[in-house]
Amino acid sequence: MESPDERQRWVLGLLAAHEQALLRHACRLIGDADAARDAVQHAFVQLCAQSPATLGDRAVPWLFRVCRNRAIDHLRRAGRERSFDDLPTESAAMPPSAQPTARETDPAASAETADLAGVLRGLLATLPRLQAETLDLWAAGLSYREIAAVTGKTEGHVRVLAHRGLAALRANPLVRDLLPTPVAPEVHR
Repeated sequence: MESPDERQRWVLGLLAAHEQALLRHACRLIGDADAARDAVQHAFVQLCAQSPATLGDRAVPWLFRVCRNRAIDHLRRAGRERSFDDLPTESAAMPPSAQPTARETDPAASAETADLAGVLRGLLATLPRLQAETLDLWAAGLSYREIAAVTGKTEGHVRVLAHRGLAALRANPLVRDLLPTPVAPEVHR
């Protein structure tokens, strides 16, 4: 059995490592920064009642699942009884307060990165809800198996959603312009 100090270090370690990713994910789902913060807070409060031995290496997908469920509950309470898959993604823009902070020394690189991130967020908003959520979780570093645990879909379905989402993004003219042009191999005679 773990000591209270060990449990506290475990919770604080997960908080430090995953709070921003959870907040970004909740903001994209709900579209409201305050409600997203509430969902993330709820997930960590629920985590405090769990044991590290019980969750083991499933703690991160468990946190995302609890946060996602709370976000969906919020949407339902707000009178949005439509299917989660059918909810529009345009309103789920991430507020600046939810964006991660980074120490960039080059202002030009920072501006270019911010512009690219804005374009990609806008393109993600055009995808069907589950494809956008799958790519969001994938970008947060979750494996296909963990994404399946978060979304309640099979791992195969998650792979299909990721593939279709990435294919749709690659087909967009804005992304095609950003991708390097493939160079034909030279023919040696």
